[in-house]
This record gives sequence, structure tokens and C-alpha cells, in this order.
Amino acid sequence: MIEVSKVHYDVIAITEKKVQLNITQAVEGLGWEEEEDELAMKITFELYNAKYNGSRLSSLIKIGCVVAIKAYWGSGKGIVAMGNVTECERSTTKADEVFNVVAYDNLYSMQRSQDNIYFAAGKGTKSALTEVFKNWGITLSSYSGPDASHAKILYKNSYLGDVVRGILDEAKKKGGGKAIVRSTKNKVSIVAVGGNKDIYHFEGNNSVSSKHKVSIANLVTRLKIVSSEKTDGLPKVEAVKNGKTEYGIFQRIVNHASSDNLSEAQETAQDMLDENGKPKETATVQAPDTPPVRKGDMVHLAVGALNGFYIVKSVQHDADSGKMTMQVEKADTTAKKKTETKKKTYKVGDVVNFHGGKHYISSYPGAKGYNVSAGRAKITIANGSGKAHPWHLVYENWSETHVYGWVDDGSFD
Repeated sequence: MIEVSKVHYDVIAITEKKVQLNITQAVEGLGWEEEEDELAMKITFELYNAKYNGSRLSSLIKIGCVVAIKAYWGSGKGIVAMGNVTECERSTTKADEVFNVVAYDNLYSMQRSQDNIYFAAGKGTKSALTEVFKNWGITLSSYSGPDASHAKILYKNSYLGDVVRGILDEAKKKGGGKAIVRSTKNKVSIVAVGGNKDIYHFEGNNSVSSKHKVSIANLVTRLKIVSSEKTDGLPKVEAVKNGKTEYGIFQRIVNHASSDNLSEAQETAQDMLDENGKPKETATVQAPDTPPVRKGDMVHLAVGALNGFYIVKSVQHDADSGKMTMQVEKADTTAKKKTETKKKTYKVGDVVNFHGGKHYISSYPGAKGYNVSAGRAKITIANGSGKAHPWHLVYENWSETHVYGWVDDGSFD
């Protein structure tokens, strides 16, 4: 429980000599925020250039120094924001000298950087993201996001924030659920959206206000599935899926390669309709600051037109005013989430993504197996009489995978 009257904060700085300073009394305008389309949390405050043990704070707190915000809320306490100083702006008057300080958490370098990323078909979401972060010296401390099997992943000269969001979005389209990246006390995690244990309730009164918006600006009401094969003419239309066309025709195209299952393209189209096929409701809520609330959390609202569970898309905490501003969207708590463990039906002739691992010389228990890499393959025999390894796969591209044998249930999708 949050006791609003007891909410207060300490601001801690760690100098380049690893000296820990409590600079709370020299700080004004303290705030921190997590924006929807940014990886890193941002911290801002004004720092009065006071003396500390005979030295000005400006000589102690420099670019790269760690700053942390410790919050207290009656029933609990903890570090709610931590980052490294990236900007100091000096402002001097006759009366005093103030520094405007900006800091970001340890996802900032990835947010600002571009890279080229490639994974062959069959790479899992968790494995791909773990490798992306590892290449930037970051070890994921926990992972509660989706773990779908992907088609080929290729990003050229792309910002890493776009890469991470793109991989997670693709996994969501495959039924894996929505997830985001967050850093907590310099430990990076992939967390399921709405997966927080403590759900805070806000209701309309003199201290809580809201704005509510309904829009069809990004509405999709028709998906046209077309062949991606090269042609001198118009691509062949394979299928059309209609949604809420009573709002008008807002059409998107889904490309379908002849080597893919049409059912997979139709599933992708349906996912797009599920996500963007109805008017989008968004809202802004201003409430007493609740320090533990973060982007991706689920909250419960009973404010104006808002009634029910909502997901925090972005949040700005303002310590001076004791308020926070949340951008929220309605949480889907009734829809049954598809998962990667959902049973699918496969048949001879289907082209699938083999995850990599062993293929066996027969379908019977005890058959000798050999490791092969992941890649696309065709099902040539189903329900092998030996039962232990019931599917026979043959590679589609030898340079991608050498699979040519019997494999287990769950080894492809």
C-alpha cells in the first residue's frame, strides 16, 4: 500500500572515486520518466553547486557518474531509478550557480547505437535477444517474455532499440505475448507486459484526473495476402481478410512466399487485425506519485470514462509536485493468449522452421542421432511407426541446414 503523505526521496550520487554522496538537499526539479518508444529511463534534476567537504559539487559530479533515486512510501522503500550522468548544463547568476543534470540508465548506449543483426531461420526469441544484449556487454538478469521460433532475422544499419522491439513484436504476432525491456538497478530484464504482482488502483477524486481519446488513425480493416514471388505484373492475391469494415476500408498487405504455408500468412494477417482492427483507445492519467509504477505495469482505474485494468505505456514521475503522469491503454484481460506450446496440425508437404538439434536415422527409440543446425525443411513423412521421433524432415536449403532424418515433436514450427 502506498501512503501518499509519507512519500519522499533521496538522491544519491557516486563519484568517479566511488564516494557515495547524499545530494538530496542540493536538488530541485527531480523527475524520471520511461517513454513508450525508448529503451532507457531518463532522470533529470537541478543541482545547486554547494560545497561538500570543501569541494564544489560540480567538481565531484561529472559525466559518467552514477546517480540513483531512492524512494520511501510508508510501507516500502527502494531504488526506483538509476543511471549515469550524460549531460550537465551550467547556469550562473549573481545569487547562485545551478547545474541542470540529465542521466540515463544502462540501456542508453543501445538506444543511441546502430548495428547489423542476422540470425538464420529457427532462432528463438530468447536466444536472439540474449545474443544481441551479450554483444553489447549486457547479461539479461531475467527473461519472462515470449520465446517463439522466428523466420530469418535481418536488420541493416538499424538502431538497437528498433531491433529489440522488432524481435519482440514479431514474437507477439506469433502468439507469444507482449513484453518490453527494462533496467532495474543496472540489471536488464525482458518482462511480460502487465506481469507485475502489485496492481495499484486509482479512482477519481480531487487528486486524480484523466483525458480519454478514441481514434481510428491506425485502424486496419482489411488484410490482403499477396505472393512475394518476382513478377513483371501485379502480385497474385492469395487471400483477403476483412475486419470492421463498417469504419471504412483501411488496407494493409501481407507478403506470402510460395515456400511458406498460406495458413501462416493468414495467421499473421489475423494477428494484425486483432492488434489494429478496432478503434484505439488511449488515455492520460495524472495521479499522486506512486514510486514503484513503471512502464509496462498493469494498473486499475476508475476515473471518468476509464474503468478497469490498463497497461502503462509511459510514465513521468515528478518528485517536486508529488504527481505522476501515465499514458495508458486498455488491457486485454479476457482474450485467451496464444502460446508457442499451442498444438498445431502439420501434414506431409508443409515447409517448417526446424529449430536445430538432433535428427535420427529412424523413428524408433534408441535410434542414433546427429546434431544439425536450424533452418527451413519440408515434412516428407508424418507419424513414423517408431513413434519416438515421428516426423521426417528434408532440408530446403543445404547452406542453411543439413537436416535429413527423423525429428521429435516440438522441434519445428
